[in-house]
Amino acid sequence: MKVAIVGGSGIVGSTAAYRLAQDGRVDEIVLLDIRRNLAEAHALDIEQAVAFRSTTRVRGGNAEDAAASDVVILAASAPRPEVEISRRDYLSKNLPLLLDAVGPLYARAPSALFLVAASPVDPLVYLLHRACAIPREKVIGLNRNDTARFRWAIAKALSVPSTAVEAFVLGEHGESQVPLFSSIKIDGRPVALKPEEKERIREEMAGFFVAWNRLLSGRTTGWTSAESIGDIIGSMALDDGRLWPCSACLIGEYGFRDVSLGVPVALASGKIKEIVEFDLEPSEQQALAASARSVQEMIRDGEALL
Repeated sequence: MKVAIVGGSGIVGSTAAYRLAQDGRVDEIVLLDIRRNLAEAHALDIEQAVAFRSTTRVRGGNAEDAAASDVVILAASAPRPEVEISRRDYLSKNLPLLLDAVGPLYARAPSALFLVAASPVDPLVYLLHRACAIPREKVIGLNRNDTARFRWAIAKALSVPSTAVEAFVLGEHGESQVPLFSSIKIDGRPVALKPEEKERIREEMAGFFVAWNRLLSGRTTGWTSAESIGDIIGSMALDDGRLWPCSACLIGEYGFRDVSLGVPVALASGKIKEIVEFDLEPSEQQALAASARSVQEMIRDGEALL
């Protein structure tokens, strides 16, 4: 498997490359970045770092070097401000940036799965699908970080190991995300949470963003994103049929069209094999509808920029 990473010298791009190289399931990783020297420096460092456990080749390159890639990770993004802003505020800068990158790459790797890891994920997935004529099953967005934080918050609130928790977040990767309290499992067994437990979990999730923004680090959550990317691409390489929350363009699933939302997907043969529809409680379906409206507003804003 060959993976190209646009924005390969950034925090998300370089950490994702390291995680993928560690796993050893990828044969080659090409780091693309306007800072070519930094991409090549990361490539040298990563390739040597994994020399004891992996034979994955890592190198800096350009669109021609990315030809015949199986996966293209779109991790390039406008510079982050010192004070965090809403993810939707990145749309006007990140949409043209990614459109410029995707055209040459899609021409050279027409069979690739495109994975969007830039904000705002959901409208970018839909707009790239429409503007670049990428089949909807060949473009997904990175939403799994929300599910990771949900499981982390559940574990803290219930004093259980996070590895014992099964839970999902659907909808927008942003303010209108929808944690599914109705389908939480601990050690494979469904659990019904008390109202105060749900509130504690919501507070943990909201508290994370407040604490993160207060740090004024100027960086994004690279390690969390790298783990999500590594798991998703590793699952695709193994063709193991596991479900991952990813932003995907919907054509009727969950009752929505003309929008991309975080939903459970199974990947196989380099594309979305299946979108799984969970049974939702009425309140969750209503929240998902509100999330879809939020993303559709951003899509309209993006269409005006095209």
